[in-house]
Order: sequence, then structure tokens, then C-alpha cells
Amino acid sequence: MTGERVLLDNRRTPCAVGLIRADETIGDLAPGTVLEIWSKDRFAPMEIPLWAERDGHRVHLRGRAGWWPLRYFVFEVTKGARG
Repeated sequence: MTGERVLLDNRRTPCAVGLIRADETIGDLAPGTVLEIWSKDRFAPMEIPLWAERDGHRVHLRGRAGWWPLRYFVFEVTKGARG
């Protein structure tokens, strides 16, 4: 594991575009790198884990951050060896 962390702020990005951005970003990272994703999309807790696990990454929902109405989800996605 590299220990490197990269932040992807998708709080102003529509869901479909956010997943495309996440896929492109993680594709450029070394295996073991953690991609931290911030998203306000209400479907993100379902869609990000499905995308990550499908591509062989580990995902962890760290919870929510910020205050209403600016709250957002925080995910940690660790890039897998095959992704």
C-alpha cells in the first residue's frame, strides 16, 4: 500500500458525471492509493459502493460532513490491484 491519498470533490457534480470523474481519477492512481470522494448526491451511498466493488476496489463510507443544508457524504475508496 502506498499510503497516498487523493481528494475528489464531487459536491457540485451530478451523479452520473461524478461516477465518471471517480472512474477516471482512480484509473490514474497506483494500487493501494485511497481516493476520498465527497458527494452531495443522495444516491451516492448506493452507487459508489456498487461501482467500486464491481471494479475491484474497497469502499468505506466514512459518514457525512458539513452542516445542513451543505451536508455531504464522505467515501474512502482504496484502489484494488486489478482496477
